[in-house]
Amino acid sequence: MNEPNPVQQQKRRHLQVILGFLLVFSVIIGILSLGLVFEPSTSTNALLGKKANDFNVVLLQGEEPGHPHGGKKLSLSDFKGSPLILNFWASWCVSCRHEAAIMEAFWKKHRAKGVKMVGIAIQDSPEAAMKFAKYFGKTYILGLDEEGKAGIDYGVTGVPETFFIDRNGVIQHKEAGPVGMELLDKMLAKIDPPNTN
Repeated sequence: MNEPNPVQQQKRRHLQVILGFLLVFSVIIGILSLGLVFEPSTSTNALLGKKANDFNVVLLQGEEPGHPHGGKKLSLSDFKGSPLILNFWASWCVSCRHEAAIMEAFWKKHRAKGVKMVGIAIQDSPEAAMKFAKYFGKTYILGLDEEGKAGIDYGVTGVPETFFIDRNGVIQHKEAGPVGMELLDKMLAKIDPPNTN
């Protein structure tokens, strides 16, 4: 009985290794393809059309940037009757850097109309969050979700995530990922429709 040639054995082993890698690669590509089908920014959320959950977070900055607030709290009830844009972010988040200037420009453009904007930092420290806010010139209200409860209650799975809440406290839209000016303008019209009277 002839023994297999060592060169043939080596070729066979190489072929098995290559086929194994191809199989693993195919599985990874399949999983990634599924992820592309489910666009996160348009994903449905169980909170849409329902009253927004209250939150109780540490106030980092009011509408007076840079002033320490000595452990004061910030909650949803502080904005009762006002349209609210609620943004969850973090100083370590690269996408949050991309939207920072847009959020600030939008706030400066529309703040006189009565819309409120709140940024809640999650999985962050007060020092890192305020350093980020100062660097990007954030002047709207900022809070810190020290216990992580607000993020959990809103079903936040990553940052940034932004919730658009109307005057009645109902969530009209959730955007996963960074927001642009066009979306902000569109959602403002939805949570604060022009008075037709």
